[in-house]
Amino acid sequence: MSAEENRALIQRFVEEALDRGNLDVVDEIYAPVYVAHTAGFPEQTPGPEGVKEFVGLYRSAFPDLHTTIEDIVTEGDKVAYRWTAVGTHQGE
Repeated sequence: MSAEENRALIQRFVEEALDRGNLDVVDEIYAPVYVAHTAGFPEQTPGPEGVKEFVGLYRSAFPDLHTTIEDIVTEGDKVAYRWTAVGTHQGE
């Protein structure tokens, strides 16, 4: 996958899953063997189910979440991105 394709996947995840709560997109983007390394969420379930749990927790705490991608860095098959988010805390 090219750097531009990887960049597009990150943008799609942020816009559709994080901002809109469309969890169906997670199954299309994340491999079953995906392992997250998320600060503050150390025991995340692997694969798409873990991503859905993470997004679900965020969206239940911040139902009006809006995410801005600040940077995306791609190299080979690796992608890292820095993001900021705003929302009204209404959950745990």
